[in-house]
Amino acid sequence: MQGNPPLDLGDSRNEPTEKGGAMIKKTFVEVERQTRARVTFTLPNTIWADRITLVGDFNNWDTQSHPFSRTRAGGWTITVDLEPARAYQFRYLQGNSQWMNDQEADSHVHNIYGSDNFVVITDPNFAPYCDERKINP
Repeated sequence: MQGNPPLDLGDSRNEPTEKGGAMIKKTFVEVERQTRARVTFTLPNTIWADRITLVGDFNNWDTQSHPFSRTRAGGWTITVDLEPARAYQFRYLQGNSQWMNDQEADSHVHNIYGSDNFVVITDPNFAPYCDERKINP
């Protein structure tokens, strides 16, 4: 995963728009009598690319298997069904060489390439940490 420095998508709590950043939405659904975490990753329309892929441990870090689709508004989206009660590491790959960061992820971990992988947690009882100092300085 070496190459160009990662693109930082910033911090946005709303739908991605021209000014917004990435968004991760999780729901829990029944698929073939099993509960699955349906996770939708959305990126803003301000990202110019021919292709963006979702790459992570859930797809054995395959850089081709999970391409994003363009939305009518020009943004990017992909939905995957994952096992619940797990923590999955992931990154976004823009084109073939530009790794993108996601500050909306549940967490991040340092990787062996000197950058960070991002984490999505599929536990329905997971509550993200809220730093009160950022809300009430």
